[in-house]
Parts: sequence; structure tokens; C-alpha cells
Amino acid sequence: MSDKFEMVKCLREGRDCQEHRLVINRGFNESDIFLINKEYSMSILTLKDAYYKTTELQESSCAQCAELFRCTIRKSLEYIYDDLHRMTKGFFGTKRYQSSYELVCNVLEEIKAEN
Repeated sequence: MSDKFEMVKCLREGRDCQEHRLVINRGFNESDIFLINKEYSMSILTLKDAYYKTTELQESSCAQCAELFRCTIRKSLEYIYDDLHRMTKGFFGTKRYQSSYELVCNVLEEIKAEN
């Protein structure tokens, strides 16, 4: 799988975030694999870990990239939320993914509370 985030332009040539980008990209790739295998809870937890890794980017030159990473992770979690919501609610809803749905709701709530 390819990296979600690639360094294109940086005043510090990506030196301050190289390890972080590696972990975040790995998290996205693992999350995608979990989604393919319908392991929603693992996908959600992997994205949550990647999200908190972005908060370690404290350099002022990294602020915009860190926010981009967080925004992208939030959007991915919201897509998972939408999918799980459709699968668990309504006339044809199933309780099979209810725990994953509750987990994604809690993670999104936790992340929004931090902002």
C-alpha cells in the first residue's frame, strides 16, 4: 500500500516529523486492511492511535501538517461512523457491528472534546 501522506515541501525538509509520518502512514495502511477484513474496532483504534501521534508534533513549523493529519483522520473516522450507522440502524440494521458503532461514536466524541 502507498503512503497516505508524502512530504512535498517543508522548511525543515521533514526532519521533525519523519518518524511521526511513518507511524501515521502505517496506521492508515493497517486501518485500511482492518476495514477490508471488516475488523471495524481494530480500524478505529488504529486511527485513534495515529490521531494521538499527531499531537506529538509540537514544532511551530509542523502545525499545519499536524492539523492536516488530524483532519484526515477525523474524516476517515466519520466515514467509518457513516458506514456503521447504516449497518446498525433502520429496519435492516444488524446488532453485529453495534460495539464498533459505539466505539467510533466514543472516539469521535473524545477527539472533538480535545479541540
